[in-house]
Amino acid sequence: MSKVLLLGMAPLPFEKERKIYGTGIRTWQFAKPLLEDGHKVCIVAYKIPSTYENNNKIEVSYPIDLEQHKVELEKYSFYIIRLKQKEFEDNLILNDIHDKFSPDCIVSATFYPSFIATKIKSEVPFWADLFGHVMAEAQAKAVSINDDEMLFHYWNQEVRIIDKADIFSCVSKRQENATIGELGLLGRLNKYTYRYDFTRLIPCAAPEEDFYHNKKVIRGIDVEEDDFVILYSGGYNTWVDVDTLFNALTMLMSENTKIKFISTGGEIKGIDEKTYPRFLKMIENSRFKDRFIMKGWIPAEDVRNYYFEANLGINVDKNLYEVYFGSKNRILEWMRAGLLVLSSKVCELSYLLDEKKLGFTYKAEDTLSLKNKITEIISNPDLAKERVKNAKKYVSKNLTYYRTVEPLREWVKNPKKSPDRGKERALDRRREEAFQNLERIVKSQQEMIKIRNERIEELEGLFHKKIIYRIFNYIKLIKKRIF
Repeated sequence: MSKVLLLGMAPLPFEKERKIYGTGIRTWQFAKPLLEDGHKVCIVAYKIPSTYENNNKIEVSYPIDLEQHKVELEKYSFYIIRLKQKEFEDNLILNDIHDKFSPDCIVSATFYPSFIATKIKSEVPFWADLFGHVMAEAQAKAVSINDDEMLFHYWNQEVRIIDKADIFSCVSKRQENATIGELGLLGRLNKYTYRYDFTRLIPCAAPEEDFYHNKKVIRGIDVEEDDFVILYSGGYNTWVDVDTLFNALTMLMSENTKIKFISTGGEIKGIDEKTYPRFLKMIENSRFKDRFIMKGWIPAEDVRNYYFEANLGINVDKNLYEVYFGSKNRILEWMRAGLLVLSSKVCELSYLLDEKKLGFTYKAEDTLSLKNKITEIISNPDLAKERVKNAKKYVSKNLTYYRTVEPLREWVKNPKKSPDRGKERALDRRREEAFQNLERIVKSQQEMIKIRNERIEELEGLFHKKIIYRIFNYIKLIKKRIF
């Protein structure tokens, strides 16, 4: 068995906080199967701001005593250290934890922890989970704030991860291809790594255990028993297409009085604080505002009850590269619970819905396509039931935590460094030479520009003197003629 230092994000699903993000789910997707396999795991997690509303017993004291952070959860025993951003980015703290735990390998779950893991001084093999294509996410973010300056921030972190890690996991085959392209650009596809497989596919997943409906949350409370309830659950990030959703729903509501929309979740602090408030404003100005039940963030343990009382789970992504390369945890949870799924057809998982007859899709950013697909679903309840049955069976067989993490589970048994780890990479050397040459070229050009500007100033001075001299003589000539 191996000792695994796992960097990730918190809260984790078992903590039952009000806000559980996809990054926390991904962290537990990695940790739980490793614990089930008997590995010794120490989780160092970035404590996402504004998430621990009910749990105040997670402060960290220094120096860190690992035993004070030991957790007994059901049959699992592991360490979990939750750190604020300043602590999570502190090299001294990270190296202290690393040295005390003395791991056989480092595993990171999601992009930010992967970047932080590159700072640890360690000789052990390093697995980096990218969990989506960050430069595509950066593009979406840049559009939302109308500023490209932050692109360098993401690029700098991505380059460091691609340069340092021994192996990478991605959420889709598309993202694997993008990652291989980045590896090539940074010189990792070299003579040492010929025929070495850098990437592994670890798609989003759902827990192995069945979901249960343990209390009524909307039927007979916010909606009638026979209403057709459309559910959205989770955060409203930059790629959520609230315009198409709102327009399609209001068209449907004008035709069918039994349609209700319920949302659990909301804005994402520090990431996207515009999309959800804008959606709320649209609803407030609508004549159907009473049929939009906006619950905001609710305790994670209550969210699944909504899955059992809704008729349809709806995923409304824009047609963006970020979505194209990524995936959706919420879709997997709906399928696992037996809730019918309708999604815009953009991410790889949405194509699986059509291919395997697991749900329904519509053309992204097309109001009529979304409206007509919902109408079709309402008109075909037997087909909807068949898709739900197929989906639940498919997820329980193929997309559980334990099944999806098989590549990581195999690697952790005998973690190995990439063949070019510690080797001199020619492209690195050439790149350094190129940067040095570029600096020389830039300095030379700057000197040429300086000389040119000085010469221009000199010529302009001579020109102006000559013009002034001519004008002076001309004025003298006129004076003579006049007087």
